[in-house]
Amino acid sequence: MTNAHKFTRLIGCALAATVLLATITMKAQTIISNETLVTSTFVVNKTPVKISCLVAGCSVKAPLLTSIPITCPAAIGATCTFHIALNATVTIALPCGGEDCLGTSGPSNTYQFLVDGSAPLPGPTNAQGNYIFSANIETDTLFPSVAQYPAAVIATVTNSSSQDHVIDLNVSCVDEEKDFGCGLTVNRSSMRVDVFEP
Repeated sequence: MTNAHKFTRLIGCALAATVLLATITMKAQTIISNETLVTSTFVVNKTPVKISCLVAGCSVKAPLLTSIPITCPAAIGATCTFHIALNATVTIALPCGGEDCLGTSGPSNTYQFLVDGSAPLPGPTNAQGNYIFSANIETDTLFPSVAQYPAAVIATVTNSSSQDHVIDLNVSCVDEEKDFGCGLTVNRSSMRVDVFEP
């Protein structure tokens, strides 16, 4: 086989790999375009929400923002797209008290987004609406970690019998390391919901 043939085969393999990678990449994302912003809803919560459990391997969940009414002004049978953007200041607890745990809390901490009681599609969340915002948070001191933990999801809704929809948002932690339990406090939070129509 000549060098020219080898080079041609190499180019062909590279092109095939590029096309395959592009196909995989395209399937991993959803593009929604040509939509018009019709309304925005803002929600502010200044009351801290605290959760904790002190048993190895435990998990705990609590409501953060509940029953937020959002209207899709489209006709019955038509759809809207919700862009849900959350900003929250969260204190991640150190259930071990900072002793013998090198400042790590170990657990996974999640927001659970629910639109009309279901996970938002296309998300990104898992099938239960969970969005992991932190895991194995560490601190160089014996004090808890405090930081901003924003999240954003997309939900496409259909007006089946009403234009009214409801968004619920929960916060949870899971001691996946099965060490000291878990805990966190959402000190402040705000959410913006933009409603788009095709």
